[in-house]
Amino acid sequence: MKAVTISSLRTNMKGYFDEISATEDVLIVPRNNNEDDAIVVISIKEYNALTETAHLMSTEANRKRLEKSMESLKNGRMKQFSLEDEKSVEL
Repeated sequence: MKAVTISSLRTNMKGYFDEISATEDVLIVPRNNNEDDAIVVISIKEYNALTETAHLMSTEANRKRLEKSMESLKNGRMKQFSLEDEKSVEL
């Protein structure tokens, strides 16, 4: 995460955008000396990941399913799936 002034962003916008796109880092641009007024610049990949996570966590049913899946993985209870024959194999 990097914070830059509006002036610096204006002067070096292409460089900052190239860096964010390549590293998926976050760029904070403070405004009016007020944290609530700051702007965040992120890559499209990071944005898509955040919106996908928000969608997956948006309902209680999804949250419970994900928690159950993570618990199964942690306890070594996994299934291997083959996309060719669509059959699952217990591991």
